[in-house]
Amino acid sequence: MQKRILGRTGWAVSVIGFGAIKLPRIGFKECERILNRSLDARINFIDTADCYGDSEEKIGQALKKRRKEFYLSTKIDERDGRGVRQKLERCLSRLKTDWIDLVLFHDVRGSEYEKIFNAGGLEELEKARQEGKISHVGISIHGSIPMMRQAIESGGFSVLMVAYSAIDEDRLTADLLPMAAAKGVGVIAMKPLAGGRLAKFPARGWDYQLFKAESPAQLALRYVLSNPHIKCAIPGMMTLNELEENLKVGERPRELSAAEIKKFMAKAGEAGKGFCRNCGYCLPCPEGIAIPDVFRYESYYRHYGLKDWAQSQYGSLPVNAEDCSDCQQCLDKCPYGVLIPSNLKTAHKILMES
Repeated sequence: MQKRILGRTGWAVSVIGFGAIKLPRIGFKECERILNRSLDARINFIDTADCYGDSEEKIGQALKKRRKEFYLSTKIDERDGRGVRQKLERCLSRLKTDWIDLVLFHDVRGSEYEKIFNAGGLEELEKARQEGKISHVGISIHGSIPMMRQAIESGGFSVLMVAYSAIDEDRLTADLLPMAAAKGVGVIAMKPLAGGRLAKFPARGWDYQLFKAESPAQLALRYVLSNPHIKCAIPGMMTLNELEENLKVGERPRELSAAEIKKFMAKAGEAGKGFCRNCGYCLPCPEGIAIPDVFRYESYYRHYGLKDWAQSQYGSLPVNAEDCSDCQQCLDKCPYGVLIPSNLKTAHKILMES
């Protein structure tokens, strides 16, 4: 398994990490099988989150006897000191471990960034680090490029986790990832298959000869890892077939040819039409709807099985998608052709199902 150094952590992490977001959709025995197979195949980075259903419990149960064989990462959505400490202690308990290698502030948006510093969240994780309960602090940011810059320059985070795939790489300007490398901030690519979109090209028309008999998912991962500043990609997995397919990318590194890149990116471009990147270009909405958040919660509901969490988060929004006035200002601002007003109506219906 190919490895890369994850910034100032100094860890040599497997280029394919295990994304645990889908684990709530399978049973404990199947989790045990796939997680242990991952470690046997030399995957040494496993990423989960406090909000990923029972994934932490499943990882803790399956791998408690192999804890020293991998780097463990989890994410918390609290920002204040007290909330961060409570969530951290819960994560430690559910993961059945005395320490967590990497704890990230999860999906930081808007004023939440300043709150991490001003309300004691970062300070609390630093205390936990001194206590030996965690090793490094990171941050995951889905949309804001300026916030990514702030996080990199702050010196407070060892790792930055970003959505990065062949569909949405254009969200990251050419200098952002090199800047992270220069500052010693390791970059991890979440959603490298764009929520599964890049794994679902029709078999008809897929040029297996050109693509060396590899699948769309494998090409998508190879494309992400062709950027040397991406140290680890964490596709969500829940079957042994998915795992074995992804393993081959890390075990058999190769450069994509110019012809492969050209044809693959053409297909990725088609798949990306109408796909929300969570970039926030559509904002502000005149009605105050947090459009990217609505589509993100819909994605968690539909594609990852986190139905209760997605509905809870959606329900906590001060303004929901039902308040869309169909003014269509967002359509003029979206560079990706997302049919925002009609998609908001669909998302609202899905997220309000009982």
